[in-house]
Amino acid sequence: MQDLSFRWPHPRFGTSLGPISVRVHTGENVYGLFPEAIEQTVEGDTTTITCGELSWAGGQLTGPGQVTVRITQDQDQDLVRVRIDARHPDGVRCVALVLHDQPTGDVTALREGDLPVPATGRVVRYPDGWFDLATPLLGLRRPDGTITVARAEDEQVHSRRFAVVPHFGDPATCEFELITDADATTPSTTFAVPVWELRRVAKLDAVLAEHTAHTRTAYALEKWDERSDVPAWLRRTALVLSLNGMHFTGRVFLDYDAMLDTIRRLAERIDPRHILAYLPGWEGRYYRWYGRFDVDERLGGAAGFRRLIDGAHQLGARVMPMFGANVASRDLPGFEQWAEPGRLLNASGHAPIGSVDWDASRHFDHGWGALINPAYAPWRTHLAEQIVGLREEYGFDAAFLDISAMYNNDPRGSTTEGLRLLVEQIRDRCPDLLIAGEGWFDALGGIIPLVQTGHRDTVPTFHDQPAPELFTASNRSFGHVCLGDPAYGSTGCHEAGYNAHWRLPVREGVIPTLTVVDGTLDDAPDRVAEVLRDAQEYADKFLN
Repeated sequence: MQDLSFRWPHPRFGTSLGPISVRVHTGENVYGLFPEAIEQTVEGDTTTITCGELSWAGGQLTGPGQVTVRITQDQDQDLVRVRIDARHPDGVRCVALVLHDQPTGDVTALREGDLPVPATGRVVRYPDGWFDLATPLLGLRRPDGTITVARAEDEQVHSRRFAVVPHFGDPATCEFELITDADATTPSTTFAVPVWELRRVAKLDAVLAEHTAHTRTAYALEKWDERSDVPAWLRRTALVLSLNGMHFTGRVFLDYDAMLDTIRRLAERIDPRHILAYLPGWEGRYYRWYGRFDVDERLGGAAGFRRLIDGAHQLGARVMPMFGANVASRDLPGFEQWAEPGRLLNASGHAPIGSVDWDASRHFDHGWGALINPAYAPWRTHLAEQIVGLREEYGFDAAFLDISAMYNNDPRGSTTEGLRLLVEQIRDRCPDLLIAGEGWFDALGGIIPLVQTGHRDTVPTFHDQPAPELFTASNRSFGHVCLGDPAYGSTGCHEAGYNAHWRLPVREGVIPTLTVVDGTLDDAPDRVAEVLRDAQEYADKFLN
């Protein structure tokens, strides 16, 4: 983690949990409160701090800007609420609230459990669809066993960073920084930061329950059994088969007939009505021609794809091909019209790269792809028309939207709202088509019902942790496309290559998943049988 190379003695204000301070960041510099311009008033349990001038250059200079901080304390509950209003003529990009001089400990309340904080510090981000935080709440463990919890009761998504910064000369003590970004779609000289709540607790249960209740209301998250976008067949699904088609390099794992043969073989061992076949790489070279979706001749062409869909349906299984929600190849005809003006931007105005190492060249600089913001209407229409047309022609049951959980604070439009509009556009034409996606965070819970688990460097993370009620009450997950196959650890189409993780826990929010490449069923029969037993256990426990 990078940091400033000098000490800046920001004015601190006392709370029952420790002293706090405030920083204001524009797109050009960072500012603090100028001590001589601060006024404080106290009314009941609320302290109001106003500052009509800001300092910069590490406190050596002053300049224009205003900050108001309202601190409300509940001594009985070890609870502090902080509301910050900031103004700067250059525009406010983000505001940091810092809780000082805390004992350094593990961070907790993440999907992947507790994580240690090294001497160099740790930054935890929200929202993230794969790891870190799916909702804006993080705990910092203390030596006495208590936990300092910071959370925000958002009504809309604000990108946030929780930074634990150990002191350079005393790493057992740290600063707990809580940074909120202003919405880049509405740049302004003012920013009213949604309230931060700081709390000291012995256990997380109560604060997680309170946060879950707020979040479910804020994003109108329907109960799983009441969702109109969940077809009846999904409520019977107990096994997702990840049937890998063609790798980016052109190497074929399973053609359409081999996919159907896999379904038929497994249908002899488990009720095929429990099976959902997910098809990465069904369109040919995985990712290479994202933005143009169609059947591939090497995999069997239109006739082979139709045999796959019809054959699966005859057995009672369901089929879900994969589509890119926000990635397109720049060398496709028409890209300049339906994608280029909607290229994804960071809040700074720069475009993120969005490439992985597709061909073992050990670089991330493949230039043929681009990230597109689904807030751009021509891209949504271009993608939705392809999905709808293919569905009408072949009759598959679901469409998987790759990287659907991508969030970026893009000045051109909200990526979350763009995803919502994309899903609505598809379902307006195909109301019985299930829309699934990759990754999850709280604001997506009402948009897409079925998602893939997360992962951090191929180690699975689970959205039903640490608060099952937040996720499982409305959503279900299945194994990420990087889950290894039981025979070789192959991730098939996914760029990870190999993954030792091939089996998921049996919990209501996590549907058992089997990754299949050529040879999987024959070369790992015992492990395949374990996953099938997991699927049967899932059906017996959760689908009755």
